[in-house]
Amino acid sequence: MPAVAFAVALTVAVAISGCAEDAPEPGAPPVVTVVQDDAELLHRSPQRIAATLDDMRDLGVDWVRVTAGWSVIAPAPRATRRPAFDAADPQAYPRGAWAALDRVHEMARARGMRTAIDIAFWAPRWGVAGPGRRGGRERDTVLVADFADFAEAVARRYRDAAAFTVWNEPNHNAFLLPQWERADDGWRPAAPHLYRAMVRAAVPRIEAAAAGALVLIGATSSVGSARGSRPGERIAPLTFLREMACVDEALAPLRRAQCDEFAPLPGDGWSHHPYSLALAPWQPDPRPDNVRIADLDRLTSLLARLHAAGRTRKRLALYITESGYQTRPPDPTQTVGLAEQARWLPEAERIARAQPTVRSVAQFLVRDLPVRRGASARERWGDYQSGLRFADGAAKPAHAAFALALVARRAGPQRVSFWGLVRPGSGSRDARIAVLEPGGGWRTIARRRTRADGTFRATVSIGAARTFRLESGGRAGAPVDGAR
Repeated sequence: MPAVAFAVALTVAVAISGCAEDAPEPGAPPVVTVVQDDAELLHRSPQRIAATLDDMRDLGVDWVRVTAGWSVIAPAPRATRRPAFDAADPQAYPRGAWAALDRVHEMARARGMRTAIDIAFWAPRWGVAGPGRRGGRERDTVLVADFADFAEAVARRYRDAAAFTVWNEPNHNAFLLPQWERADDGWRPAAPHLYRAMVRAAVPRIEAAAAGALVLIGATSSVGSARGSRPGERIAPLTFLREMACVDEALAPLRRAQCDEFAPLPGDGWSHHPYSLALAPWQPDPRPDNVRIADLDRLTSLLARLHAAGRTRKRLALYITESGYQTRPPDPTQTVGLAEQARWLPEAERIARAQPTVRSVAQFLVRDLPVRRGASARERWGDYQSGLRFADGAAKPAHAAFALALVARRAGPQRVSFWGLVRPGSGSRDARIAVLEPGGGWRTIARRRTRADGTFRATVSIGAARTFRLESGGRAGAPVDGAR
């Protein structure tokens, strides 16, 4: 975990005023907050969707990430032959096909948030070469031209969206197959080359239809294999990126047929999902081609080197568009407790924001998914339980920690350094650090005006073995027990 330099040393109960060292760099781009919860926003009643969006707005969310599901929106998704229609024209789709997405898009905009739309899984059966979709997974090659038509239709309908992402987790076997293919010297990645073709076909169509929106590529999952052994084995994100850019580990061009017509990768940014799973956010993955929260510098460094080598059209900024921690409870198969989730989300955010090219941070989900009624524990808990709320709507401690994030770290004997974020609001905001007194009350030990992005730093003279919380605007964050 990289060290953070804190600017001001303070004594207990001394008010903290602003200082030049904490001012944001001139022209520094903002870091937006992205939250996704397709189950709550696409498949619930209008009243519940409104309540979820109100909650997201009150938490300080900027972008509502939502999926434009190709097989959900397309006509005759189970047919083996493409229906006769203009797939690039959103008006040519079946009546009501866009209704769920339309509703979220308009309701989010009415609350001052923008949508970030994934043009994504899964393909209709007629959109793949071969027998098609079985059990909800791609078993054969996506037809690139058909996908590009759909991408244009989405971009034309939602041209005022903040961003569009091409597909979701193409290095994950649940979303694109085959991941690997046999070659004379063993197994070679296949999915990166198919995905590159999808990107090359779709990005120009999106850019033309929605000129003001960002176009993101990648959307890679955090872990996988750097050496394949079967078609469905997930590919490590850095392995995937290098193959997509047609370079080897030394960034030398690959001499393969798939790379004969290589052109620099398009897009405005690289999307990534740096789940740390059971690892604390400051713990790196020992496998060098994986990218969890602690490994973001691996990805930002590679993106910079690829641009310098002429493999990307722009220097791609990094957009974290999905992340989170599943908790126990409710899921007895998980190892991360509620207090750990509440503490690790702010830690992860601090690490992410320390990367100069990170342009967004993310949370998945708002609410845990309901329990499946299966025969085994794994089946019952097969969906994500990473919400800020339980499935019944009750708030987890992480809900308060997401709105008001606080990280406490030892800074020497009887000194604690704090990093904090007041997410709701805009411009400079009031922030107070409080300590829990032995009698049970909370006492303010420091006051701060945040930067324009809601963040602040402070160092306070006080014992590290205390319980702290962040307060602002009449609300309180989750307690932080002790300084790490």
